[in-house]
Amino acid sequence: MGIKLLDIVNLFKGMNKMNPLGGIHSSDAFRAVLERERSRSERTGQIFSLVIFGFNSGNGTGAASLARLGNDITRKIRKSDEVGWYDENRIGTILIGTSAEGAWQFIEIIKKRIVEVEPDLICTVYSYPSPCIHSNVHGEATKDQQTPSEHKMSFNAKANSSTVLPDNGKSVERLDILFARPIPIWKRLVDFFGALLFMILLSPLFLLIALFIKIVSPGPVFYRQERIGYLGGKFTFWKFRTMHVNNDATGHKRYLCHLIEGDAPMEKLDDGRDPRIIPFGKFLRYSCLDELPQLINVLRGDMSLVGPRPCLPYEAEMYLQWHTRRFDTVPGMTGLWQVSGKNRLTFKEMIRLDIRYSRNMSLGLDAKILLLTGPAIIGMVSEPLARKTGIEQETAAFAPSRREQSARG
Repeated sequence: MGIKLLDIVNLFKGMNKMNPLGGIHSSDAFRAVLERERSRSERTGQIFSLVIFGFNSGNGTGAASLARLGNDITRKIRKSDEVGWYDENRIGTILIGTSAEGAWQFIEIIKKRIVEVEPDLICTVYSYPSPCIHSNVHGEATKDQQTPSEHKMSFNAKANSSTVLPDNGKSVERLDILFARPIPIWKRLVDFFGALLFMILLSPLFLLIALFIKIVSPGPVFYRQERIGYLGGKFTFWKFRTMHVNNDATGHKRYLCHLIEGDAPMEKLDDGRDPRIIPFGKFLRYSCLDELPQLINVLRGDMSLVGPRPCLPYEAEMYLQWHTRRFDTVPGMTGLWQVSGKNRLTFKEMIRLDIRYSRNMSLGLDAKILLLTGPAIIGMVSEPLARKTGIEQETAAFAPSRREQSARG
């Protein structure tokens, strides 16, 4: 069946203006409403579902069929719900306060009205927060359908992209996938060739650091660790080992919990004397030389040169729902947080900077962050030295001179 002139007219109206059917948002307006409801859900803990309706494109259905579908949906939704064009081929419906089970019940109601006329209706349900059981910072189990308060909404790093509901066997997708930023081609090209160039140029430094670690501390040169990356996926994270082998992570977990729940600057746990650190390991950490093996992760595509820092699995399990927005883009070796103050900022400020980068990612912003990374590292290295010098000068000012000591003797 050919494309009708009416289909083209209706499609233009539906995608670029408010549709005359009444109450159906344009694509841009609908996505803005979807973003608003995501933020509201993160603040209040109220669940909502998104249903996307479409037709099998092979049967010749067009914008006119979608327009009829939109009319049927607007007659069935509540005043609190929203309907709009998701894209030129699909219509979306936001069901406020409705779980995935309720969304599938709504679909059955719509199908009774539309399937006899258009049998090839395709429906997809997205739910937010994800309809899984999450573990909060207190170790309790909380179902999202029970509308938990914000401090109990934590991210489950083991969640899959889709879940099969036990009640009706229907599937539900994770809504955060729709908000994730796909890796642009320009970014992947810059990452691959940039990481390759850095590895070639810095290969003598790689060798020197590896030899040094072998001399001062028994054990492997590299430290491999599981981290959380794009869309909550796990990958193996590489760095030079700066700690002795087989360290207990209990203290680090407690410290992370303190930073996430509190409002203190994110100073390193090893700022003081830390017996876990190998000789000169602190210098490697402050200078970020221990991070150089992550160029391997960049070449593999697990990471980017620029992006949010990948977190640990037990750290992700302590996250509130809005914290997980930092997984909307691929993690990086450096980022907006690193060049904006890093350890002087709080955990919440770091998350907000990561979200800002995800929303405004561009070639120009990446170039700016890369240029600012060098001066930021120099500042991090010089800060402990300046602090140590200041302490020594202050101690010397209050210490008695040799003449005073001899007079007292």
